[in-house]
Order: sequence, then structure tokens, then C-alpha cells
Amino acid sequence: MPSKVSCLYILTVVCWASALWYLSISRPTSTYVGHMAMPKRRIVKPPPKNITFTNIRTRPLNPHAFEFVINEPKKCESITPFLVILISTTHKEFDARQAIRETWGDEGTYSDIHILTVFLLGRNTDDVLNQMVEQESQIFHDIVVENFIDSYHNLTLKTLMGMRWVATFCPKAQYVMKTDSDIFVNMDNLIYKLLKPSTKPRRRYFTGYVINGGPIRDMRSKWYMPRDLYPENKYPPFCSGTGYVFSADVAELIYKTSLHTRLLHLEDVYVGMCLRKLGIHPYQNSGFNHWKMAYSLCRYRRVITVHQIPPEEMHRIWNDMSSKKHLRC
Repeated sequence: MPSKVSCLYILTVVCWASALWYLSISRPTSTYVGHMAMPKRRIVKPPPKNITFTNIRTRPLNPHAFEFVINEPKKCESITPFLVILISTTHKEFDARQAIRETWGDEGTYSDIHILTVFLLGRNTDDVLNQMVEQESQIFHDIVVENFIDSYHNLTLKTLMGMRWVATFCPKAQYVMKTDSDIFVNMDNLIYKLLKPSTKPRRRYFTGYVINGGPIRDMRSKWYMPRDLYPENKYPPFCSGTGYVFSADVAELIYKTSLHTRLLHLEDVYVGMCLRKLGIHPYQNSGFNHWKMAYSLCRYRRVITVHQIPPEEMHRIWNDMSSKKHLRC
């Protein structure tokens, strides 16, 4: 006698065969449908309110549809900053943020001009780190977060968030600096030698360490650029993302241009692409260094930025330079 398993298997096959036979005789042929079937009723959805026939071809490629989960919308409400400093950072870099608050990013350093310091982050996949940043924000009120995942490949989103924040909540600022949390900034050189508060504010201005290069096609490289993302052999001139400065009107121009520019993960290259579309050429300034430089009082007096400075070294450099302003080089 057949086993119970064999009987169940045969029964299952018979059921599937019966179902397929029923579907084959009940489904009309394509010819029959073409002549006899009732036409399907078309459901016409109304267009979204923000799309018209005049702008339907300019819908954003990158709508940047992220919400602020931590924001400081009133930070510029009662003042007109001379300089807004946007600092790209990550959740675990509390020591670096605190070192910047206590040294070159201290908003109270200068009595004659207003400086605002804003740290830029995305959301972390670790909720504990998100909660720690929220608590830090409640204390210092200098953190802005959107709800994209904070990662190396989303650095471009982080910078665009900063541009969006300036354009939306601080449009009357005169200048903006974008930099990273491991950068030391010589604020005296930045403010009084480069930007010069006593002079008329510039417009459509962008400066930093200008790089003229091309895409790296080696997949092992940190800066690998696939040909399907960027087919050209040369990048437009761009400033190293370790530190660049621009007039505040450029923040809105870059942000709006980015909405219609295909996103790239290399943040500084992408900003350069937006500048090319805007017809803005970045100015070279040798004071912006995108590499590590051994400390020397006289050497650091000549620069604007230095890369790869850990928090403890940042304190030491700042204290040394502040206490020895009377010394000549």
C-alpha cells in the first residue's frame, strides 16, 4: 500500500493540475479580449499641487526630502552673523566637537563680529548614539541633524543640509565656512586677512585649496568613481572638502542647483560640479592646507587650516598661539 506521504503528494499534484486546467479554460484568449472585453475604467489621479505644466521638466533629480530631527531654527533670529562655520562631524566625535567649542570655534572669541558654529550630522543606526547627540544638543544648541543615515557615502547630503540650513534659517549671514572636525582653523587669518569685516561683503565668492584632477577608476581607492556615475575624464575645479569659504548667497545657489544635479558621493567634487553649473570659479588660496603639518608657531601663523589635528593637540595649539601673540616670527 502506498504511504500517507505518497498519497498527500499525489493529492497535491492533482489539486494543482485541476487549478491550472480551470484557469486555462476560464481565461479568454487575447483575440476574444480584444473584441468582447469591457474596457477598463481609467482612474486619473490629480497632479500634485506643486507640479505644473511649466515646471514638469524641472522636477528635482535629488529632492533632498529629508526632515530636520534636530534643528536650531532661531540661532540667527536676533543677530546677523559675519561668519557661519559648518562642521561635518560624526556621533562618536564628542571630544572633537568640545575641543572646537573651546578653541577656534568659540562663538564668543570676537566682540566686534558675530560667529556661529554649527555641527552637521545625519542619523546613526545606533539609537544610543542618537540619544547622546540629542542630549548634547540640548546643552550646547549648536547641532543640526537630518534623517539620512550618517555615513561616508552620505557626506554630500551632510554638506547640502548645511547649505539648506544657511539659506533657510540664516540667509543674512555674510560668509560661510565648511570644514571637518579634525581641522584646526587660524581664525585671525580667516577673519581679518581673508574676509576682512571692514570691507564690502563679496557675492558669488568661493575659495579654498583648489584641486584640478580627474576621477580615480581603481575600485580599491577610497575615492573610486564609477564611470557610469561620472563618465568625464576630468573633474571641474573644486576645493578640498577639508575647508572652504564662500559668501552666504552661494549657499542657496548651490542647494538649489543640487536639486537638479545627479548626486555624487564625493562631496567636494559634487560642490565643484554645482559651481560649474553656476558659472562660479573657486579662487585658489594657499592658506588652506588639506594635509597634516607639524606644529610650529610661526608656520601655523601663516595658514588658515591644518588637517588631522586630534582634540588634545587642538587645545595645545590654540593655547600656545593665543598666549604668544606678542612674539614675532
